[in-house]
Amino acid sequence: MNITANNAVSKLFVAFVAAAMLFMLAAPSAKAATVEELQAQIAALMAQIAALSGGSTSGSTAACTFTRSLTVGVSGDDVKCLQNYLTPTYFSNAAGATGYFGPVTQAAVAAWQAANGVTPAAGYFGPVSQAKYSAMASAGGNTGSTGGNTGSTGGNQGGSTSNLSGEADLDDVQIDDADDDTVQEGQDDVQIGQITVKFKNGDARIDRMDIALQGGDDETDPWDTFDKVMLSVDGDEIASMDASDRDNYLNDDEGSLRFSHLDLVANEDDEVVIDVTADLQSGMDDSNDGEAWSLYVGSVRYFDAEDVATTEDGVGDQVSDFGSVGAAASADFTINEAGNDDEIIVKTSSEDPDATTLEVKDDQKSDWYTVFAFDLDTKDSENDIDLNTIQVGVHTPGTSTYNGLVDDAELVIDGTTIDDVTVTGGGTNDATLSFDVNNDVTINAGDRVTAELKLKFKSLASGDEGATIYAEVSSADRAAIDATGADDLAAGQLSGSATGDTHTLRTSGVAVEDFSADTDVTTSDTATNSYGTFTFTFDVTTIGDDEVFIPLTAASTTASGSTTKGAVYKITDANGTTVTASDSNSASLVRISGGDTSTAGYVRLDSGETATLKLTVTFNPTTAGQFIGVLDSVGFAATADPATDSTTLTPSTDYDTDPAFITS
Repeated sequence: MNITANNAVSKLFVAFVAAAMLFMLAAPSAKAATVEELQAQIAALMAQIAALSGGSTSGSTAACTFTRSLTVGVSGDDVKCLQNYLTPTYFSNAAGATGYFGPVTQAAVAAWQAANGVTPAAGYFGPVSQAKYSAMASAGGNTGSTGGNTGSTGGNQGGSTSNLSGEADLDDVQIDDADDDTVQEGQDDVQIGQITVKFKNGDARIDRMDIALQGGDDETDPWDTFDKVMLSVDGDEIASMDASDRDNYLNDDEGSLRFSHLDLVANEDDEVVIDVTADLQSGMDDSNDGEAWSLYVGSVRYFDAEDVATTEDGVGDQVSDFGSVGAAASADFTINEAGNDDEIIVKTSSEDPDATTLEVKDDQKSDWYTVFAFDLDTKDSENDIDLNTIQVGVHTPGTSTYNGLVDDAELVIDGTTIDDVTVTGGGTNDATLSFDVNNDVTINAGDRVTAELKLKFKSLASGDEGATIYAEVSSADRAAIDATGADDLAAGQLSGSATGDTHTLRTSGVAVEDFSADTDVTTSDTATNSYGTFTFTFDVTTIGDDEVFIPLTAASTTASGSTTKGAVYKITDANGTTVTASDSNSASLVRISGGDTSTAGYVRLDSGETATLKLTVTFNPTTAGQFIGVLDSVGFAATADPATDSTTLTPSTDYDTDPAFITS
């Protein structure tokens, strides 16, 4: 018999065997076969037909690279490579390798799977089949082998039923919230829940799982909220779904999705943890900010070692009916509008200068002085913050006005100088400065930066000698901040305030610096021998080009700014109320160093010279209580006469002692 006759006989024999097997499949049995089992048996028959027809190896030796699962409807070079690999043993098409995965390719893949121990042989070329292909390609590419399966038995992903054992039963399904149950629109690959599955009585291969996404607002649809939903195990994605396509949902009202062909192996009594993650759409409506969502898990379809397929939907936290979830277990999470956590907190800065006397001129503008510093903290922001407008209030207590004192202003934020400023209320002593930052400064998410207010002063008029000035960011100034994170920051995302110390402007006189204070209490059985001692030590430096005389005398006061003594102090109670103005309290002012002491009881300081002085006050109250000593002002004169001028020290809290309890 010639070759043609042999082939004809072989084919007739194969046809007879096929008919017999199909008759057997159609016959009643004690256990009804599933669709998958029938497909596997038919595919095995096709493989035998292919083998009997003379082929056991593929026609292509070129290695294929697969980065996705292949199934009916997909196309590409990877499909074409697979078709060439399966030709001619399993794939035969008049048009050749077209690159389109259709029914012919599906049947060819099913035959190859059946011939090589990949189950179920359903024609889906997923991770298990690709692992088998890689193993065979490494071993020389023999597609006719019916030997060992390359699926892993030690992990969660990529196994097949030939590596399983036992008759698996679904033991438990749990669903839990993500570690962070608050997410933000526009985020990618953010966890929204976690599903834990465990089997007993054997190993199983999970093939399919249903989930549902349901929002608290019935008017919000999942396909308008989610771009993509993924399932991952140990950080490896095992399945994904285009959640923005309404057609992909099993039921619109339920928001249910079905993930098939998972090829996820779960060993007996081991917990398989599946992370559910999502890419979220942007453009959330403000009215939907903070919307609550719930993730539910439904039926799970799996195969055991005998290729028996089981679908269950009533184990553990599974929901049998997504349309009526009731009090069913779920992973709950909240989707916030982008930038919801972005914030700016105004805080006092460690760079804020202490109260001091600023030397200005009576015939020219001054240098730049930093009069105030505050911090902008983006503590919990998720996004970088762009600054557009910052507002600062500047106050000149008394009769002086902002316009009368200040020539120019600039704000230095994190090293960037902003000099575009609009002044409102400059003709009063309460001015508002609005700095146009124009997005020239960006604060990185979570960073804290310092802003410094610098002022240049005009030549000081005689009537403004000794004028004071301070700056702040009040609640009203804070509300005027214009900044953008993922979105424009709203009033609720702005908080805090800061107020700087008060500075004194002088063309001549003295500045008080390096202040320190101590308290000592002497307690005795007799009232006259119980007293407190307050000691103040400070430096006095001349301002301007003239010499200065400071009388070495001291007095107490109830009104600030006495000009007849070298040092003026007061005693207050714990609430800051002055309790005495009597000069009978023992007080002395002495020079420690610097300057010259005259016989008339003055310290003489030349231009730019500094002297260290010490004021000691002994106080014996008539009533026991908590008392505080305060250095109120330092008096001086241009000649050795009684003090004709003084420098008032503000704020008083910077020039006081600690409280002391003194008995009477």
